[in-house]
Amino acid sequence: MTVHLFGATSSPSVASFALKAAADDYAGQCGTEAASFVKNEFYVDDGLTSLPTTVEAISLIRNSKALCSKGGFKLHKFLSNKKEVLEAISLEEKAISLKNLDLSSEALPIERTLGVEWCIESDTFQFRISINDKPITRRGILSTVSSVFDPMGMVSPFILIGKRILQTLCQDGVDWDDDISDDLKQQWRRWRDDLIQLKELKIPRCYKPDEFRKVKSIELHHFSDASQNGYGQCSYLRQVSEQGQVHCALVMSKSRVTPLKPITVPRLELTAAVVAVRMSSMLKRELGYQELKEFFWTDSKVVLGYISNEAKRFHVFVANRVQHIKDHSSVEQWKFIESAQNPADAASRGLYVKQLIEHSLWWNGPNFLWESDYNANPSLVNVNVQENDPEVKKMSSYKTQTKESTSILPRLEYFSDWHRAKKAVALCLRLQCRFKNPGRATVNKELTENKESKYTSPSVTELVEAENEIIRLVQIEAFQKVKQDLQCGNNDNEDASKRSKTLKKASYIYSLDPFRDKNNILRVGGRMRHAEFAAINKHSVILPKDSHITEMIVCHYHRKVHHQGRGITLNELRASGYWIIGGSSVVGRHISRCVICKRLRGTFQEQKMSDLPPERLEPAPPFTYCGIDYFGPFFVKEGRKEVKRYGVLFTCMASRAIHLETANTLETDSFLSAYKRFIGRRGPVRQLRSDQGTNFVGAKNELQQCLQEMDQEKLKGELLKENCDWITFEMNIPHASHMGGVWERQIRTVRNILTALLYHHGRQLDDESLRTFMVEAETIVNSRPLTVDNISSPYSLEPLTPNHLLTMKTKVVLPPPGTFQSSDQYSRKRWRRVQYLANEFWNRWRKEYAQSLQCRNKWPSVMKNVKVNDIVIVKEQNLPRNSWKLGCVSDVMPSKDGLVRKARITMADSSLDAFGRRTKAAVNLERPIHKLILLVES
Repeated sequence: MTVHLFGATSSPSVASFALKAAADDYAGQCGTEAASFVKNEFYVDDGLTSLPTTVEAISLIRNSKALCSKGGFKLHKFLSNKKEVLEAISLEEKAISLKNLDLSSEALPIERTLGVEWCIESDTFQFRISINDKPITRRGILSTVSSVFDPMGMVSPFILIGKRILQTLCQDGVDWDDDISDDLKQQWRRWRDDLIQLKELKIPRCYKPDEFRKVKSIELHHFSDASQNGYGQCSYLRQVSEQGQVHCALVMSKSRVTPLKPITVPRLELTAAVVAVRMSSMLKRELGYQELKEFFWTDSKVVLGYISNEAKRFHVFVANRVQHIKDHSSVEQWKFIESAQNPADAASRGLYVKQLIEHSLWWNGPNFLWESDYNANPSLVNVNVQENDPEVKKMSSYKTQTKESTSILPRLEYFSDWHRAKKAVALCLRLQCRFKNPGRATVNKELTENKESKYTSPSVTELVEAENEIIRLVQIEAFQKVKQDLQCGNNDNEDASKRSKTLKKASYIYSLDPFRDKNNILRVGGRMRHAEFAAINKHSVILPKDSHITEMIVCHYHRKVHHQGRGITLNELRASGYWIIGGSSVVGRHISRCVICKRLRGTFQEQKMSDLPPERLEPAPPFTYCGIDYFGPFFVKEGRKEVKRYGVLFTCMASRAIHLETANTLETDSFLSAYKRFIGRRGPVRQLRSDQGTNFVGAKNELQQCLQEMDQEKLKGELLKENCDWITFEMNIPHASHMGGVWERQIRTVRNILTALLYHHGRQLDDESLRTFMVEAETIVNSRPLTVDNISSPYSLEPLTPNHLLTMKTKVVLPPPGTFQSSDQYSRKRWRRVQYLANEFWNRWRKEYAQSLQCRNKWPSVMKNVKVNDIVIVKEQNLPRNSWKLGCVSDVMPSKDGLVRKARITMADSSLDAFGRRTKAAVNLERPIHKLILLVES
């Protein structure tokens, strides 16, 4: 154990904190005798008298050694700032640095104590910083900033600047070993170079100078401040002697950077005040002064208003901190100080070393503390909290009604089941009966025996009473005027003319001949009074159509008939004694919103038919824009066996001409071979549309892969020389065959032609025969008229067919346009004849055929769009309706007109964990809306 003894003229200082901690630890090990010795001999507890003289110090060493030896501790390595004390200590018991030191001629060395350098000769604390060559990274900056050990916070304004640089790196997300920006490098180099100047700083160890006389009073003054860079506090010990001498010394300070999360300046000021209060608690405990006055200073009137407030309520952040301040200090201790006189301003903004050394306000405190006639109890600045302060909770006052409200209908809107609603009301009526008549027997016999018995379900009688109460309240709200006009009576004996004589004929329930029964419930009178039916069937309860109770009753009986149609549900309601105004529409509305009925019988979504794509309306060479599909299979003979062959249909989007090829299989290679034969005869195409068959998808992927392997720029240039673009696939979404109607319809036409040909030529075909039939079918289909508007007129031209464009052959001599002579029809210049026929085709195509595409023969109206998060079921062609899967719309794909015709569906999955989370990846499908049935809207 090393002991540092301070001179007889020393006063309480920073060392007191360390000595107290050592004493407490020592006392805990050696018992109360050691604790008493340390308290009375080792340091002064009240801080008002001097430490031991030289003789007393030597005696203290001797007694402490003897005391420690009893506990098995050897006390040695003594060090003191008084040479007289050191000369009285034996060489073996001195500190190592003093054993070879000549005390008569050599100066005392510098020792490390309390984590800093202690110059024994001048009795001052110093900082000796050795800067290692650290890289300018976040890791190196953190290592350098952390190397400055300053437990008392004497140079905290300077450390704040380094911490601020480190915080900026964290805020920018700079990794530990990444390079930092040039701006931060410049700031860091300035701070690091300034760090060496700390060796020039010397801080007196003693809080009281040597010439200071006996202390009469001691005060602690705590200053706090905050800014956008940081917040902090500093504490000063003010001592006044009996002769009127005044001395102030910095005791301790704290300086912290502002949080990365944005926070207002008033909150930062309040946080700095909390730090000052916590510092006060620690200093009082460590200094141990008996009579100590404390004062707290801040330059924020907002904080003073928060602390002095007694009426307003604050939000949690401010309320918790204000309460902490009030628990450890009184309102009278808090004072206001101008910002220019507040030394804590340096702790909140930061100072470089040279500024810190020359900053007398930081080391000595404000000037008014040095005045002997200073008033230690100035009046508190009267600051009121503003009404519009954002930290004040907004108060709302409500006017209470004295009129008792007995309606429970708003609470019944939380129920969705009729039986549960009746059950809840029955329990409320039971409880009401107990409160009103505590001594009266209740309906339930168990309650009469033990009022504190366990819960029992309501009886049938209680449920009937609850139902009557609910219906009575509904009718009061819906038919209040009608019930006032009608008298209460017995429906069996009262004359109908008397019952409804006061009811106006314009009333919408006049034809029902309504009356009020003895339970004050409005019922249907009607003409069935003499029938031998049950009372509920003869005189049904009248219910309004717009009521949540009516909706619950309809839902209850709709479930009871197992989701049958409107007629069956309405009959069940009438048979159960309920007459709903406009019952047919009410039941129909409920069924239209029933999820189970939608799943069982709901219709598919529809949307207005979209506009035609440009490629169907643009005059272009045949088969420039194509649609493609497969059909078949056909069985042909190959030797003694039968094999399958498929038809490949290419449809020109503009002229509706077709081209037929045969394919041996449905594989991608077979399709590519058919496609090569097609473009070899018809020329290259610009766009190819199809559905998402596996062979088409494979062909698309294979063509794209080949394109990526080629020199694309060179390929593009060669194609442009031939006035050709590279083929692009435009695929419809899955299960949307109606989107390819332009070529899907042609398949049926080809099938009809092939059926007729096969009927005449037999079914025993080979490959050659099938190809021949395909060509014949192609010729017949391409000879069909595109429009039949003028086909019956004897004066009209020959009907326009696709062959007019493909073969340029016609049986009728057509009139030439203005740019051609009539002789050009028979000209030997064949190109002029071909040009004439092509122009004539497109002119007639535009006039006769294109106009027939204007009308929307299906889906003419704009319907409501499907939205994201709609719950739907997805139609599957090969599954029964009860097996169609549930899904949620995760994305919609609007067309150019803004209408949604395609959607992406996230399918439901039954494989969930205990928390309802998926255990497998979600399955997303693209489907047309015509395959979706909407169950629940988003």
